[in-house]
Amino acid sequence: MAGFIQALRNARKSTEDKIDYSERGKEILAILKKYDYSEGLTPQMTVDILQDLGPTFVKLGQIASTHTDMLPVEYCDALAQLRSNVAPMDAETVHAQIEKHLGRPATELFSSFDDKPLGSASIGQVHKAELEDGTVVAVKVRRPGVVATVAQDFALIEKILDIGEKLSSSKDGGLDLKTMVVELEKTSTIELDFTNEANNLNRFYQNNNEREGVKVPKCYDDLTNEAILTEDFVSGLEVGDTEYVESLSDEERDRLGNLLADNYVEQILTDGFYHADPHAGNVLLVDDGIEWIDFGMMGTVTSKQRQTLLDLVTALVKHDNYGLKRCVLQIAKPRGPINHGALLDMCEQMTSQFAESDLESFDTGDLLSTITGNLQDEGYDIDPFLTNLARGLLTIEGTIKALSPRVNIMDCMTRHINLGFDPDSIQRMVEAFVMKGVQGIDDMAGLPTKAVETLDMLQKSQISVGGDFALDQKTVKSINYMVRNVILTFLACTLFLGACVLCLAGSKGDTQSALTRAGFAFGAVGFILMVYVFLTVKKDN
Repeated sequence: MAGFIQALRNARKSTEDKIDYSERGKEILAILKKYDYSEGLTPQMTVDILQDLGPTFVKLGQIASTHTDMLPVEYCDALAQLRSNVAPMDAETVHAQIEKHLGRPATELFSSFDDKPLGSASIGQVHKAELEDGTVVAVKVRRPGVVATVAQDFALIEKILDIGEKLSSSKDGGLDLKTMVVELEKTSTIELDFTNEANNLNRFYQNNNEREGVKVPKCYDDLTNEAILTEDFVSGLEVGDTEYVESLSDEERDRLGNLLADNYVEQILTDGFYHADPHAGNVLLVDDGIEWIDFGMMGTVTSKQRQTLLDLVTALVKHDNYGLKRCVLQIAKPRGPINHGALLDMCEQMTSQFAESDLESFDTGDLLSTITGNLQDEGYDIDPFLTNLARGLLTIEGTIKALSPRVNIMDCMTRHINLGFDPDSIQRMVEAFVMKGVQGIDDMAGLPTKAVETLDMLQKSQISVGGDFALDQKTVKSINYMVRNVILTFLACTLFLGACVLCLAGSKGDTQSALTRAGFAFGAVGFILMVYVFLTVKKDN
């Protein structure tokens, strides 16, 4: 906070400098000059300043409101007002925007239109309306000029950061503010085009429409474009309505909490498309379930990323340092040469933090945040999917706790995984097993050559491992022979085990039955041959 206050003071002092600011820069400085913060900033003053500065700074304030680890709680609470309590547009401006972007006045498009907004945010505001067939809808209208203003703001912020980098002598590789601002600019650009939110809504609707107890508003594409979004009107109480939630029985709160947690896990692990801003204001309690709103921020997870996530959590639970190290190298890229020893030490430190915990007791969002934080401190760039997912999980955990402190999302994730073993999933597991076996054979086939090359380099002192080795040709030949036999044994076992798995999964058709029998036959013959080779190898030596 002290740094922010100093930045504002410097901004005010700079008005006296003879710097050629853009018009937007002068406007920002004029706004800052209005406030007397020489004695410090109050939470409400901070909110007022950001509102006056416009949508870009309101967005920054919204993000800051979620970081209680960086700001005092009273400031976070005040900044939370920026999510909805933004000065609204007047009715004349709203109607002008509708006619401009939809081609007809609101009086012709809707049988009724309420000029009083339901809510107002930095980018736009929402109005209640009714279609000719009686359907009640919510119409989101974008503020005029907001696209140009946001673009100017980000250009100015990036220029300031560029100057700061040149003046700063710090090279400690800490928080990269410019990268963060560029990422925020991309997010804001997406949010400014309402067709992106409409596409998100349509996809989310298709994924969740048939799930019991989960509702999603329908989008009306013929009344939607880049500046106007029309969807079903939703009436319900926010999860953040503490008074109402506390009036519910513990059983009902647990039911709703589990419903929300199960649905969010399904979004991540089944759909690979999840709500990235699941705060308590974006989840409504309706009828006997929940309804999602506000689809400007969504996240995606590929099937490979989902598996990496599960592997990562499992490695922590099992205290598997090497397994965690493998996962880390899939989700993070080092900024320099990899120090494998240091990375393994870091993984050991992380697993030790969770060594006494079981899977169901994990705070998932905090877990992922700890991992990403440790990796960033050690000079690794994290795959954005993990940081986005960690942020979403941290937020949804807070929303779930608002419903029921007894519900744990990791417990729901474990239950979801256990319920996933249906015949189709077994078939997928068989296919994955066979593919891994083939990949393993392919990888191991190169081991003799790699081993010999490595041994030759050791012998010629081209590489060292903390000691001197002198290996004769007989030893190298023996190692080569041994590795080849191991590969053949692995192949025989893979064929045999693959046949077993196919039997357990159930044979379908003559082709699969023939493959099963062939696997047993080749596996058995190969195993017998390997036993014979190992028993007779000493005679040749």
